[in-house]
Amino acid sequence: MTRTGHRRLLVLASTATVLLAPPAAFAADTAAGQFAEWAADRTVTRQMTLRELGFRQPLVLSGQESQREIYLPVPAGVPTREAQLQLDGRYVRGHAGRSSALWSVDGDPVAARSITDAQGDASQLIGIDGEPRETGFARVGVGWWSVVSDLRCADQSAPANVLRLAPESRFSYRFDGRAVDTVAKAWGALPLHVRLLVDGKALQAPAYDAAWRVGAALRNGGKQVQVVAMPTVGSTVDLTGISIPASLQGVPAYAALATGGSHRIGSLAEVGALLSLRDSGPLAADVVIGSDALRTAVRAALDALAAQVSASGADAAGAFTAWRASEMGGLESAAPAASVRVASVAGRPTLLVDPAAGAKVAGLLAEQWRRYALGSALTVEQANAPTLDGDRVLLSRLGNMAGTLDIVTRGDRSATFDLGALSAEGRLPDQLVLDVSAAPNAAGQGAVATLYFNDYLLGAKVLAADGTPQRLVARVPSYALAARNEVRVSFLRQPARPYCHDPATAFPVSVLPSSHLVLAKRTLDTGFVAAASALARPYEVYVPASWLQDAPASLDTVIAIASAVGAAPASAQLKVVQGTAAISPAQPFLAFALAPSGVRPAVVRDGHLQVAGSPQPLLDVSGLDRAALVQVVDAGGQLGVLYSTLGAHAPSLQQPLRLLSGDLAVLDGSGQVNAIDSTDPYGARRAAQDNPQPALQQHMVWLLVLVGLVLFALLAARITQVRRRRAAANRGH
Repeated sequence: MTRTGHRRLLVLASTATVLLAPPAAFAADTAAGQFAEWAADRTVTRQMTLRELGFRQPLVLSGQESQREIYLPVPAGVPTREAQLQLDGRYVRGHAGRSSALWSVDGDPVAARSITDAQGDASQLIGIDGEPRETGFARVGVGWWSVVSDLRCADQSAPANVLRLAPESRFSYRFDGRAVDTVAKAWGALPLHVRLLVDGKALQAPAYDAAWRVGAALRNGGKQVQVVAMPTVGSTVDLTGISIPASLQGVPAYAALATGGSHRIGSLAEVGALLSLRDSGPLAADVVIGSDALRTAVRAALDALAAQVSASGADAAGAFTAWRASEMGGLESAAPAASVRVASVAGRPTLLVDPAAGAKVAGLLAEQWRRYALGSALTVEQANAPTLDGDRVLLSRLGNMAGTLDIVTRGDRSATFDLGALSAEGRLPDQLVLDVSAAPNAAGQGAVATLYFNDYLLGAKVLAADGTPQRLVARVPSYALAARNEVRVSFLRQPARPYCHDPATAFPVSVLPSSHLVLAKRTLDTGFVAAASALARPYEVYVPASWLQDAPASLDTVIAIASAVGAAPASAQLKVVQGTAAISPAQPFLAFALAPSGVRPAVVRDGHLQVAGSPQPLLDVSGLDRAALVQVVDAGGQLGVLYSTLGAHAPSLQQPLRLLSGDLAVLDGSGQVNAIDSTDPYGARRAAQDNPQPALQQHMVWLLVLVGLVLFALLAARITQVRRRRAAANRGH
C-alpha cells in the first residue's frame, strides 16, 4: 500500500474513532482505583478554535476557484490520536450551475461534497491522522469550485457563490504525555493559553525575575500567559468547570472542592487536591518556576492530602503513594544542576525552570535556540543571541524564505524577525534585496514579484520570461520598521489558457538563498521602534517592591509590556525599588510605575492624563480607568519605556499587542493601541524624512536656483569683461 493510501486509511480510522467513541471513559469505583488510573493514564487533551489561532474573521472562499490552507499546531515529533477539525460553515450560491467543496489533510483529499442548493450548511468533521509531524503543524486545505455553465467557453466567473467558514470552528487532539521526552518537544506541546505557576502571591526577587523572563519568552513565541500562584489556606480560588470524580468525594478535601464556583481554601489538603486534578484544575500548570518555596509548599500540601486519603483505607494510601511518586516527584524534588527540565505533573508534561537560571532559560526558549533543546533535563551555561558581523543578513536565517513553489495565480513567502535581533551598533534594516527566478507561463509571460515590509509595498517588477535569476532591491523606509517585522514576497500570475477549455496550470517560482537585508546606521526618532532597538542590548527593568507582593497581577503586566515593546528577556537586569523613589538608569530601561529623576512622564496621579504640547497641553483629561499609558522617554541619554496605570484599576493585557509607532500609547486591554507621536503629532517630520523621491529630485528647485545664480554671475562677469575691453580700446584711440 502506498504512503498516501496508508494515510487515508489512518484519517478514516481517526474519523470513525471520533464518531464512535463513547462520551467518556469509565470512571474508577474507589479512591484507590482513581489514583491507579491517574498514574497509568498520561493522556493530554488539547482543544482550540480558529479564532484563538488568529483567524479573527471568517474564512471566505468565493468565485470559480478558491483555495485556502489552515496550519493547525500539534506537538512536533509526537504522535497524536483522535485529532479532528470541526469546521462550522455555510454556503450561499447566487449563480446557477453547481459547486463543489474539497477538504484535504497535508495535501491528501479526505472529503468532498457536490452542492446545488441555493444555500445551506457546509459544516464538515475532518479526521486527521496521528502520524508525528516534525514541522509541528497539520495542514488542512479547503477548496471551493463553481461551474456556472457546461459550455466549455462560457464565462465561469461566479462571485456570488461563496463558502464561509466560522472562526468558532474547533480543532482538538490527544497525545501521550510520555512521548514528550525533551524540552524542545515540551515547548511544541504547550497549549495556546499557558499557565505559569509560581510559589505564591508574594515572591522573592529571584523567582519574580525568572517568571517575567520566561513569561516574556513564551509570549514572544505566540503563547498567552496566565501567571498562577500556589494558594494558601484562606485563599480564594475559582472552581468553575472543575470535575471531581465521585470515587474521591469520600475524601474531605475533594468533597470540599466539589461545590464549585468561588471557593475559600479551608486546609492544606485542599491545595493538594487541586494539584491532582489534571487538566480540569486551576493549578494545572504548563510551566513552573521551581523555587525552594514552591517545592516546600507542594510537599506540605501533598502530605496533608495523604493523611486524609490514608483514612479511607490502606489500599487508597498505597495507590496515592504510587501516584505521588510518578506524577508529583518532579515537582517535589529539585534536579541537581538542571536549568530547565520536563517532567510529568498530574498527567501532563510540564517545564520546570530553576529560578537562578531564568535569563539563560529565556535565551534557550528564544526562536534561535529552542529547537536545540534535545534533552529532558538541560543545564544552560549560555544561550545568547549571536553577534552580528557585517552589514548583510540572509532572509533564510530569519525564516523559511528561500525555496520553490508552483503558482497558478498567487503565492507568498515570508519571514519574521525582531528588530532587536538585527540592530547592532545603531545599524538597522536599510535595503531589502530579493534574488528570484520564475518560469514563464504557457503564454510566455513572466510572473510579477511584489515586495512587502510589514504590509507596506516597497516595490514590484515583472520578471524575465526566460527563468534567469534577477535581483530586486528596495529601500526600507523608517515608517515601515517595527518592533517585530515581516518580510514578504508575493508572486502574481495571470492564468494563461491558450484554449478556453484548457485548465490553468501552475508554473514554478523561486526565492533564492542569497536574498538578504542590508543594514546601515540610521537615526530613529525617540519612539517605540528606537526603544525596541535599544532594549535588544543589555538594559534594566525597574519594578516597585510592592509589585512583588501581588506577583500574579504585576507579572502579567510586565510580561505583556516587555513583549509589546520588543524587549529581549535574556538581556535584562531586574531592579526592585522601594517606595516611589526616582530611578537613575545607567542603561536603556523599562520602568513600571516609576520614573527617572528629571523626567516628567505624561501621566500624573489619580488617573489624570496630560500630554505636553506648546504653548498648551495637547490633552488634559481625568477620570480614566482600566487603562494604562506606555511612554518612551530620554533620561540622561538613556532611552527607556515607562508604564503607568490610569485610574484605580489596571487593564487586562492578555490580548496580543505590539507598539509600532509614536512615543506614547494608551492601552485599554482590547488589543487595540491608541498611539501618538507627541513631538510630531501631525507627522510633518516623518513626511519630510521619508520622502521616497531621490535626493536630487527633492532639491530640484534649489538646484535650479543655484544654476540660475551661477549663470547670472557668469553673464555678469562676461558683460563686465566686454565693457572693460571696450573702455580700454577707446582709451587706446
